[in-house]
Amino acid sequence: MFKQAICLLLALALLSGPAPAAWNGPVHQEVDYADMLPVTPFDETALLAALKELEGICSRHSRDRDNQEARRRVQALYGQVLEEMDLLATKANLSSIQYDASGGAPEEASLYLELSAQQTRLYDRCYQALSAMASSPYSGILDEDAGEGTARSLLGYRGLTEEEAALYEEEDRMIQDYDQIMEQGAPVLVEGTLWTAEALEGAGLDAGAYEAVSGALAAERYRAAGELYVQLVRLRTALAQWADYDNYAEYAYEALYTRDYSLEDAAELHELAKRYILPLQLRLLEETSGQELRALSVQSRMNGEEVLDAIQPFALAFDQKMADTFRFMRAHHLYDIEYGASKLTTGYTVALPAYGSAFIFNSPYGDYQDLSDTVHEFGHFFETFHCTQHDLWTDFNIDVGEIHSQALELMFTGQAGELFGARYGEVYRNAVLYNILDSVLDGCLYDEFQAAAYQNPEMAPEDLDRLFKELSEDYGYSYGPGVDSDPTWVENAHNFQNPLYFISYATSALSALDLWFLYLDRPREAKEVYLELSALSLSLPYRAAAEKVGLRDIFEPETIPALAETLDGYLDGEPVSYGQRRAGAGGERRLPYILASAAALALILWLRTRPSRKERTETRRRETLDPWSPRQNREPLRPSGPDPWSVQDKKPPWEL
Repeated sequence: MFKQAICLLLALALLSGPAPAAWNGPVHQEVDYADMLPVTPFDETALLAALKELEGICSRHSRDRDNQEARRRVQALYGQVLEEMDLLATKANLSSIQYDASGGAPEEASLYLELSAQQTRLYDRCYQALSAMASSPYSGILDEDAGEGTARSLLGYRGLTEEEAALYEEEDRMIQDYDQIMEQGAPVLVEGTLWTAEALEGAGLDAGAYEAVSGALAAERYRAAGELYVQLVRLRTALAQWADYDNYAEYAYEALYTRDYSLEDAAELHELAKRYILPLQLRLLEETSGQELRALSVQSRMNGEEVLDAIQPFALAFDQKMADTFRFMRAHHLYDIEYGASKLTTGYTVALPAYGSAFIFNSPYGDYQDLSDTVHEFGHFFETFHCTQHDLWTDFNIDVGEIHSQALELMFTGQAGELFGARYGEVYRNAVLYNILDSVLDGCLYDEFQAAAYQNPEMAPEDLDRLFKELSEDYGYSYGPGVDSDPTWVENAHNFQNPLYFISYATSALSALDLWFLYLDRPREAKEVYLELSALSLSLPYRAAAEKVGLRDIFEPETIPALAETLDGYLDGEPVSYGQRRAGAGGERRLPYILASAAALALILWLRTRPSRKERTETRRRETLDPWSPRQNREPLRPSGPDPWSVQDKKPPWEL
């Protein structure tokens, strides 16, 4: 959420090239999370007064050009603006945490909408004032603080119109409507009786009647969410047109996420993922049994503090900076990772710029995925904590940020043997690897799906259901006889909350694999690359950041085949030699094996299905969590039981 301010900042930067990163960010404050609460409304009086005075001084710049007192006052007012906007962003992010922790309670929803609307309006107001500052003799203050070129990019800033502001506010309201639909469902009439999910749980129906009502409720939830998505697509299309883009897909790639690769580049990546990554995921699926995963899940059930206890030795051994960060996070309880019956089913890391810190939120599973999730989110926490930025100048390159998190997940698998023993340590590693490959495949699947939706905004929900089923089959899913559509795409919250975001999981997962291979061969060098990448903040776009730290460009045609070949050999027990293609008979044999597997894929998919994501909302209603629920309409993985590979919805690293 809170995409509107980011849209403004990036649209602004596009006027004259991307603005450099801000290095003069907030300092870390020793404040416990409990002392940050309760979240109260933001009083904008002081901010508006500072902006008005700042504009007044800047408008008199010809008369006050050499007035050092005026310059000092401009510097002070600028600092006050940064602090006030940091406070507003922190309140909004804390409010988001409270909203998710409460299950979307009305009072929390109301405060979050209020703060989000203020952000939209006050970001616009700040940029108007800073644009006046950029055209004055005091413009150097901006460049000194936020990076060379900041003042130039602010010149000629075009503020939000009332119509645009209204669209952003409506977008936030619709996203909250989606949260409510997925959490509480939508009422449905069955044989003359109006049913809700809550009424069904206490009705005492027999199995047949329960199944009929439950199915009707699920279908109505899918229908309501699908209709809402179509409305969101059309609203976002209008936003893109305001910014002079033909469609929202192009707008999101260029303006919202400032990617240095195109929709056409991504389309080529989709095809490479189907050809080289899918066969490897099927191999992992075949080599790990459901019984092993169930046993691992029993061993790995931990509460939140136990999860952190398990991760701490790895963090302490990795690097002194990481060790200090982990201790700081725990000392000040900057996380909420315990199970809560009312929690919304999401997880993320958010910045708290007023405190120079960050916060991890997660709704857990109660199995091994809680461990990998927390490692994932700590990767985001570590980057955010060490690249604190004033909220007005926050960088936003998701593809880079997700390398931090997914690479750390892979590196942590080396600790799994100590936690679970050699046998189940390998099972844990395979599960994480499977999920990383799933990030690539589902990242491409949902990107292809959303690009089609936003490039064809006239599509109806039924069209989208059919499209998703067709695309899913290309990526290894299979369906039972007579199934011609699949509405379960609405369960992926990113489709609603973070449009065109999901490809970032694919790109970053491939780079995370690349970094992990270096770690397996030369761990000290890999740690240095990881720390260098984290120190970049998110100031460079994806391909530029990968090049700067020496990772391979995944859009080069030879990179993905090389990564697939290395992983195939690693699974055979061969040592990883980073940066060198394996020679000899073994190396020559791998690539044909992968190609042959791809050619045989049509046959394989009749025999087994690639696993799906679990429906977390229903799972959360039970104290004892079952991580193996199969997706509706999907064939079970094995005739003997449910899908052991279901994985949680991918989650935004931060909600902005």
